[in-house]
Amino acid sequence: MHDYASTSSMPVAAPVVPWAIYLAGADRRYRLLAFDFDSGRHGADVADADAARICGHLSELGVPHLRAHSGPTGGQHVWVRLSEPGVAAADVRQLAHVLRQHYPSLDTAPLSNAVTGAVRPPGAPHRHGGYSLPYLQGPALGEVLARMASCTPPEVVEWLLARHPHSVTVAREDGTRTFRIVEDGEGPRLDRPRRALSERTRDLLATVPPPGTDRSALAHSILLGMARAGHALADVCRAADSAPGLVRLRDDAARGRGEVARQWQRALAAAAEFTPVSVVKRAPVDDELDRVEAAVTADPVRWSRPGGASDERILHALIVVARIARTRTVDIDVRRLAEAAAVDASTVSRRLRVLAGEGWVTRVHPGAGTRAATWKLVLPEVDATQGEPAPAPTGTSPTLLHHHTHDVWTNRSGLGGAAARIHWAATNFGKHTFSASHRIPLAQFVSAETGYTAATVTRTLAHLRTLGLLPVRSSAQSRAQMDRAAGLIGTAGTAARRTLRHLVDRELHQWWTEEAEWRTTRTGKKRGIRATPTNTIALPITAPARTRYGRFPTNNNRRADYRAARAVVTQALEAPARAAS
Repeated sequence: MHDYASTSSMPVAAPVVPWAIYLAGADRRYRLLAFDFDSGRHGADVADADAARICGHLSELGVPHLRAHSGPTGGQHVWVRLSEPGVAAADVRQLAHVLRQHYPSLDTAPLSNAVTGAVRPPGAPHRHGGYSLPYLQGPALGEVLARMASCTPPEVVEWLLARHPHSVTVAREDGTRTFRIVEDGEGPRLDRPRRALSERTRDLLATVPPPGTDRSALAHSILLGMARAGHALADVCRAADSAPGLVRLRDDAARGRGEVARQWQRALAAAAEFTPVSVVKRAPVDDELDRVEAAVTADPVRWSRPGGASDERILHALIVVARIARTRTVDIDVRRLAEAAAVDASTVSRRLRVLAGEGWVTRVHPGAGTRAATWKLVLPEVDATQGEPAPAPTGTSPTLLHHHTHDVWTNRSGLGGAAARIHWAATNFGKHTFSASHRIPLAQFVSAETGYTAATVTRTLAHLRTLGLLPVRSSAQSRAQMDRAAGLIGTAGTAARRTLRHLVDRELHQWWTEEAEWRTTRTGKKRGIRATPTNTIALPITAPARTRYGRFPTNNNRRADYRAARAVVTQALEAPARAAS
């Protein structure tokens, strides 16, 4: 990281280090609009396409603008100069929010904060080498700069808002918002931009409901997802004709009870009350955790190092726990963190020290007795030349963990963490948009995304295909493929066995603690205690371990026999599972 000083005037000569200019003045009104399309998350092709689309709108509106390469990574900058008195920060922030719905690579940070919002201008060096360079050169560049000198009226913000459909909501006193329901040739829908269905809704549509499923509730969940995505009644009718998840609607129609329109109205009414901004007030810690998650996901290549796959899982597991607790400081022992990250407890203990040394986490308090250690996620610094990075989409950590912690990716006995990362990148290959001239092979893409060598990636991809893990067509199919592969290689049930092993460890500790306390109690003659069968204890009351298991076993030397004790506890904990089966 570098230190950057602010200045109120331009220097005589351009600095030789990366530098940026503020978009707003001291009065917090924007005099420049800089649309920064980042290649870090979605790739250079998406950033290029997004920049081209907004330039198309500006050209059609007759707005002079300058497009520039951000640097060697494929990012794009589009500049617009505004006339006095500029545009209020709230209006620019609204524009940034709306444009983000249409341009996934747009970094909204410079347009969302009038105090710190800054972007490197053309000619400024990039921290990874190279410079920000305009697309145009020579007389064409001079002509555009001359046109930009006359400035664009502030109304350009309203023009761009009108060009980009966005949700119109009505605020209520309780903090909730409601969407309007409108109707066009396709039927009733929410007044919001139409977008692709979420992966969960697509999976529910494509999956045949297993026996015992509440098919009515399933249909409502699907319709709710379609409503929130801005789809209309006509889309529902087309899906209801063949989608396996909407079998209930077809059954109703076969019985003469065609209720698609009524069910759709119910879903629309429910979705209209739904707000993507929670009624729970967003706290600063939520923004902080967004920054931590963005830093973890910004450069996946760093996790290709030895032990990196485990480091990545552990950090994502900590982020998930921190989001639930809504704090960056959490109390968690290595066994519970190992279960969340699907690695061994010894690995967690070892890798936490590595992550602490690198500045990802700090240990606030060490563990003592039964009290877990306290760990704090370190807030990453912000590079002033780039502005604050766009936060990672909320939900990245749970989704990645759901994939990486499957039994098939077990270290040593399974395919391992590196294979999990390669499979994850391969499944995301189809989500990237490549131009015809920039289409690359899958192995090359995965190698670039993960940091592993081409030979490692090629060998692993071939093994994944042999086990039926590739290709992947949907999230539900991917889960089924991983289940089958885990059965084939013998790792199915690894997570459950790890959880049981940790539970046995905790029970043993409690049992021995109670035994030691009983032995040291001086109350005259001690009476023996008989173990009570676990199935006779009325839950949820928890009986002492010594009541459940009896005296702690000893060997011939009257020393604690931990092997025998572990067998007793394991048998007691496994008994309910055997009875259920």
